[in-house]
Amino acid sequence: MLGIPSYKPKFHNSGKSFKNEFEKTLTELIGKKIERYWLMWDLNQDEWLADGPVVLEIDGQRFEFTAYQLDDFSMTVNSFELSEKLDWYGSGDEMPLTWKENPKIELSKNLNKVITDIHILTYDFYQKNIESEFILVGIEFVLKKESESDEENFFSIYNGLDQNELKNTELQIENQIKRIKITGYNNGYK
Repeated sequence: MLGIPSYKPKFHNSGKSFKNEFEKTLTELIGKKIERYWLMWDLNQDEWLADGPVVLEIDGQRFEFTAYQLDDFSMTVNSFELSEKLDWYGSGDEMPLTWKENPKIELSKNLNKVITDIHILTYDFYQKNIESEFILVGIEFVLKKESESDEENFFSIYNGLDQNELKNTELQIENQIKRIKITGYNNGYK
């Protein structure tokens, strides 16, 4: 799927179900650092193919995130090898793809900073402010600030309408984003 033959994302559309499945795993990441990341890269266009998964390496493990359609978001851990040949739905050599390590400068500057908080991002798509109708849109890693005025201390992966989007500042969309905080205690962080 998504250009990776062995990839089997497990999609969630509810922040609650995502938290239920991954809270323990995500709690263990608090106090650790994002060491590097990879984006699927279109070699012909020399640009990020935002439909492919975003892969983060944290504490020696690969965490794969994918936004799909309007309200599906997946996280898997070490579920495929980065050396696996990429083939976007049979396009083969017409659309050569590779994994590019740390390609976005604004996000690369946030590597090796301590993760202080993790939030599951949900969105009030229907603008009814009914929590049960909020859809899962992504995940936000809050990183240790370089200074009090540092507002670029985020590594967020979220659904940009059927493709991944990345952001290094806090995601705000007209008061429609609700954060579900991953709680727990790990490495001195609460």
